[in-house]
Amino acid sequence: MSRLSRIQDAPSEVWVNNPTIIGFLGISPLLAISQSSIVGIALACSTAMVCLASAATVYGLRSVIRPQHVFFWVSAIMSCYTTILAQLMEVWFYPLMRELGIYLYLIACNFALLVKLPSYRKSASFIAAVADAARLAVAFGASLIGFSMLRELLISRTPFANVQLLVPRSFEAIVTPDSTGISTFVASAPGAFILLGLLIAICQALGMRRPEAYYHQDEQSVERARVTGRLKSDRD
Repeated sequence: MSRLSRIQDAPSEVWVNNPTIIGFLGISPLLAISQSSIVGIALACSTAMVCLASAATVYGLRSVIRPQHVFFWVSAIMSCYTTILAQLMEVWFYPLMRELGIYLYLIACNFALLVKLPSYRKSASFIAAVADAARLAVAFGASLIGFSMLRELLISRTPFANVQLLVPRSFEAIVTPDSTGISTFVASAPGAFILLGLLIAICQALGMRRPEAYYHQDEQSVERARVTGRLKSDRD
């Protein structure tokens, strides 16, 4: 069994084996737009909506989706829901959409979702598929919101600033506080990467990683048969 198949079959959990902190899946938006907790909340909610809708659709079309075309179907389904969500946000949350930028559209390319969604085609029931997708969305959202709050606290010391972005049809100005010293470093891309590395180290030290969820330790080992003696040819 490949590593991708192991990650796909592993159950989604919020704390143990978080797909972002442990699997390192979907860390691009985590590093790019995590300077604002409000923007992090918006992206987490958007990802959750796309994840739940896609999981329900994949399970509903399980009889149509063939195994050899499953990733094509998953990509197409996620792209459709992401496009619909982006168009709605353009109308109702334009300032927030401008802050999210291209990363809202990149939900359709989120590897944390692309790896897990094909497994919902084989779920036991609709409730089981949606429940696992909800846990996956909460796990990704928790890491995104938590990291965004930590970065914003270190940068501006004012968490949940620009909350007006969450109000529909709001066009109030976005306040960007000045950053100096360590705040400037944390606001930069290298600073965010180092901060994420420290956070991952702390989470693993607290027992967040469960290796057997991604690497099955109970797999039967293949025994090599020992052949002795002289092999006879067809001419003998």
